Amino acid sequence: MKHIKNIMYLFTIFAFLIMLSNDTVIQAASKDTKAPAVSLTQDKKTYTKSAVKVTVKATDTSGIKTVKWASGTKDATYFSKNGTSLKLAKNIATVSIEKNGIYSFYVVDKAGNKKISTIKISNIDKTAPAITLAPNKKTPTNTSVKVTVGLKDRAGIKTVKWAAGKQNSSYFKNNGTALKLNSNNTTAFTVKENGTYTVYAMDKTGNGRISEIAVSNIDNKAPAASLSYSVLNQAATIKVSTKDTSGVKSIQYLKGTVTDPASEKWNNSNTLFDTVNFKVKTSGTYSVLITDKAGNTTVETLKVRLELRAVWISYLEFSNKGYSESQFKKKINEMFDNSVDLKMNAVIVQVRPMGDALYNSDYFPWSVYVSGKQGKDPGFDPLEYMVEAAHKRGLEFHAWLNPYRVTLSTTDYNTLSKDNPARIWKEDSSTKNDRNVLSFGSSLYYNPASKEVQNMIVSDIENIVNKYDVDGIHFDDYFYPSLGSSYKSNFDYKEYNTYKESTTKAGKTPMTIDAWRRNNVSTLVRNVYKSIKAIDSSVEFGISPHGNISNLMAKDKYYVDVEKWLSTDGYVDYIAPQIYWSFTHKICPFDDTVQRWLDTRTANSVKMYIGIANYKAKATISDDPEWKKANDELKRQVEYGRKTGSVDGFLFFRYEHFFKDAMQVEVDNLIEILDKK
Repeated sequence: MKHIKNIMYLFTIFAFLIMLSNDTVIQAASKDTKAPAVSLTQDKKTYTKSAVKVTVKATDTSGIKTVKWASGTKDATYFSKNGTSLKLAKNIATVSIEKNGIYSFYVVDKAGNKKISTIKISNIDKTAPAITLAPNKKTPTNTSVKVTVGLKDRAGIKTVKWAAGKQNSSYFKNNGTALKLNSNNTTAFTVKENGTYTVYAMDKTGNGRISEIAVSNIDNKAPAASLSYSVLNQAATIKVSTKDTSGVKSIQYLKGTVTDPASEKWNNSNTLFDTVNFKVKTSGTYSVLITDKAGNTTVETLKVRLELRAVWISYLEFSNKGYSESQFKKKINEMFDNSVDLKMNAVIVQVRPMGDALYNSDYFPWSVYVSGKQGKDPGFDPLEYMVEAAHKRGLEFHAWLNPYRVTLSTTDYNTLSKDNPARIWKEDSSTKNDRNVLSFGSSLYYNPASKEVQNMIVSDIENIVNKYDVDGIHFDDYFYPSLGSSYKSNFDYKEYNTYKESTTKAGKTPMTIDAWRRNNVSTLVRNVYKSIKAIDSSVEFGISPHGNISNLMAKDKYYVDVEKWLSTDGYVDYIAPQIYWSFTHKICPFDDTVQRWLDTRTANSVKMYIGIANYKAKATISDDPEWKKANDELKRQVEYGRKTGSVDGFLFFRYEHFFKDAMQVEVDNLIEILDKK
């Protein structure tokens, strides 16, 4: 038993020694103070737009206990509570990095030793290239525009293309024009037209970007321009109307015909800066050079007629037996050729003498003075030929109309053609239009108070201006007839009484009958003017009233409110009073009468022409004997009008009297000075 106890004692001693030996080994192991070995490697070092894989390798004698990572520069304190843990496999772990930057990796071994390693990732490029587009010209140009392309990218540029229009990136996969980069990462392309252009750039990592530039400063079209002019007080105001993409830079003008914009003559021209109008005081051709801001040029020329010199050609110059087409043309050619020889620059031809027309009217019948019978189609258009023949000779053509006159010496409706509106109104079953035509004295007249009549007259004038290239519409002195002492109870007095009654009933004060009649005429005149200008503003409308203003203010005749027309815009372009008296006439001497008309005019838009009675030259006139005595009455009348500085033209009544033998001395003296203006 004692023996067994000794054995047990020895065994216990041995076990203690063994345990003591193991504890010594453990104590030796716990003395590992060396930090783990850590290596960080990235799988890609060239630029890439995908993630970079970082491989972490950690080794240690005591073994690895913890591996963490975080973006940025971090310390152990940070990782004590933060960071993303990694699991090692054979001492290796991997991390996918999506962004450039510094990344920290934290490793702790089993002995508690710690190691922080960092790696800088800078080869990830997910940013498309930066593109700048700059045109070499921003101001208007009539040449091409060069667009400089500036590129900036970390990875470097692989491809640059451009195309016209707005394009997306996919377009450039198989399309677009490639550009070659310079060493400073710039390139350029040239465009010849305005529009949007797209540039596509792709870097070496495959990032692509498009950028657009709008080019709008290319203007290679010449300016559109037109010239017009108006005359007042012996001076012409020339208006230059322009339309251009880039805008007008300068307007130059000179007298004469110069059509070459590169001509040296423009060096001596006048230049407009702050206005598009200029005034000239001599007739002739003027040339205007318009240069736009891109350098394009246009030259326009305009023939300026400073003074109107016109002859009245009345229905009395035509035969009531009618003409064949060839006969009519021969007649017109002769009259217009003679008018040119007389130094005229316009003809005023009576195309509606008595409610009938020397033109294809939608309202009035053909005139007896072209076909020989009212209402009969002559088979040609007289007015069309007259306008053509006048313009061919450099003559303006003014269509002369009598608005109200239907007949001169008869009140028999059967003398009118069946398509004459006056006869139609008389014979139809309606009683509402019976007073559209009035009989007075020995003549028939359209009723000035009738709205239907007024509308018909205006519509027919619109018909003329639309169909024919006339330069003017002209009324003479025939409006209301002289109604005599019974003017309050004749002619259109019934319409006045109706007006008076309705006005009074409305609580208003009616006009007197003479004021009412003047208003009827003025309403027609205003509507004619408005209608003409709505169709063609260049067509003139003018009236030649009786020359004695006092007579025009009488209560029983004319009823033309020349004072209103001469002081208010919107009625006429010109007034041409018939001042048919000599300088020594006792009641209306020529010079005093001209001056009275000029004093009456206050509107700056109304020109003053003078109607001259060439038919009186060398004739015996009982109350005006100077006509017979003088050899230069016509000449002196023109010279006086010019001397006023305010008379812009002369109208001579009438054509056939220029060719009477007795007055040739007057004609010769007149012609001598006519074209010297």
